[in-house]
Amino acid sequence: MGKHQETGGAQVAKSMRLRYAVVIEQTPNNYCAYAPDVLGCVSTGKTWDKMQAMIREALTFHIEMMMEDGDPIPEQTMSLEDAMVDYLAVATDGKPDPYLDFSDEPPSLSVTFQMVEIDVQVPSSARAGEEAPAASLP
Repeated sequence: MGKHQETGGAQVAKSMRLRYAVVIEQTPNNYCAYAPDVLGCVSTGKTWDKMQAMIREALTFHIEMMMEDGDPIPEQTMSLEDAMVDYLAVATDGKPDPYLDFSDEPPSLSVTFQMVEIDVQVPSSARAGEEAPAASLP
């Protein structure tokens, strides 16, 4: 599948910029990141810089595959504040973690919230007049 559009003999990549709130957790061994608006898209990295690159790559790949499959692109619905509230609601749901050994001290997590922008390539089928899923930006 081509990801370029012919314009006067030159091929120009067609892309779309998307922006999502991302939750980043630092554990004793690595970093983990996910975008609550993009279900199933999670990434990890051994260092902060590696995790930053990996979550952008994961989001880009995830969205591009959704577009190729004709699935709707997740809209950005969460602000940073919404992501914080969502994270705290999940973290404090009052249910015990079945995997946590309560004889040990609970692990501590450092959590950061940030907005991440990605550029995704629009499939040529979407540019050729087929209906393309779209996300709206705030």
